[in-house]
Amino acid sequence: MPLLRPSELARIWELHPKTVYLWIREGKLPAFRTPGSQYRVRTDDARAYCEKNNLPPLPRAVTSPGGTVAAIGKPGASMRALAKACKARGTSFVSFGGVLEGLLGVAGETPDVLAIDARCDDAKLADVVRALRRTEKLANVAVVVYDADAGMQTTLPKLGVTSVVVRGKSDGAAEAVVGLLDQS
Repeated sequence: MPLLRPSELARIWELHPKTVYLWIREGKLPAFRTPGSQYRVRTDDARAYCEKNNLPPLPRAVTSPGGTVAAIGKPGASMRALAKACKARGTSFVSFGGVLEGLLGVAGETPDVLAIDARCDDAKLADVVRALRRTEKLANVAVVVYDADAGMQTTLPKLGVTSVVVRGKSDGAAEAVVGLLDQS
């Protein structure tokens, strides 16, 4: 979890740094001291303070500098490879077991890349992609479909899928996601 200096928070919130230090000393903003007697604030604490006091939200680059990846699908080799690749890169990773649960989670906090297992049978994959593209907040999210049949390589890109990884390549999904994160 990234830590923020009070001066960084002051710059984000457009305040004087002494104001942020005052909030810390008064106990309004949770922080801890480093061995060098400097304050550090956890991003979760800063985000909660923003919501509580109607301050501008923290930019995504501050909260997760490595990017954010969401995966919808059944647990398996591809999901484990995605989680491992994201952890190694310092990327925030969240997985959802069902399509509806995943779409609701992704609508709450938009990821940089969304990976969808083609074997999800909760809903038709084409309908899921169309729903994503119709939503203004999710229209520009890069979508990777993994464990897909060979026939899907031509139909899914027409719907707006960024990358299609055919079945049998468990590391292919991780490579595609990391490649998209590196581009952004």
